[in-house]
Amino acid sequence: MTTTLMHAPLTCSLAARFVAAEGDVPLEIAFLNLATKELERGGSLYDINPLGQVSVLQFEDGTTLTETSTVLLYLQSLSEKTGFRRDPSDVDYFQMVRWIAFCATELHKQIFRVVFYNEATDDVKDRVRDLAPQRFELLDRHLADREFLVGDSFSAADAYLSWFFVLSRNARLDESGYSNLVAYRDRMLARPKIAELIESDRLKDRELDQRIIPGV
Repeated sequence: MTTTLMHAPLTCSLAARFVAAEGDVPLEIAFLNLATKELERGGSLYDINPLGQVSVLQFEDGTTLTETSTVLLYLQSLSEKTGFRRDPSDVDYFQMVRWIAFCATELHKQIFRVVFYNEATDDVKDRVRDLAPQRFELLDRHLADREFLVGDSFSAADAYLSWFFVLSRNARLDESGYSNLVAYRDRMLARPKIAELIESDRLKDRELDQRIIPGV
């Protein structure tokens, strides 16, 4: 069954592409301009998700799956790659879910949603940025003696956190004081499949002229 990801370059749906690439999961990509909601193939994202948001998966029968956390969990469940997929029976499964939820609530919606929101005042954005150090400290401690967020191999949770670091500098966040976190960031963004997708997304972002992320 063909699965299509509605994808706006550099947005959170890039994390879904990371999961598909690292897990060797086939995935069709339908590019769109998130600023206009226009799909490159024609039509509007609103026709697929009335909220006009990504991440969205569309299946051959026309049904959809929304919310980045759910999309990441679904895609990783399709992987047959040893060491990548975590099943609910695995000891690490709910730890993976925990860190996906952390990325979604504490980093993505808590911070990015505000600092990339044009209508938010500079004062509000700065106050939200002040939340980052506490979250970075938590991650830094967790990563002190481990290479990945969960277990000893890359997971969907790492895909979500890797996406956060694609845009953290654009959000004017500074994780440089957290050595374990910086080492983790550099490892994840240097993974060949992830680095290739980031570069191709940057090119596609310029081609679509989205202009939704400062400094891209």
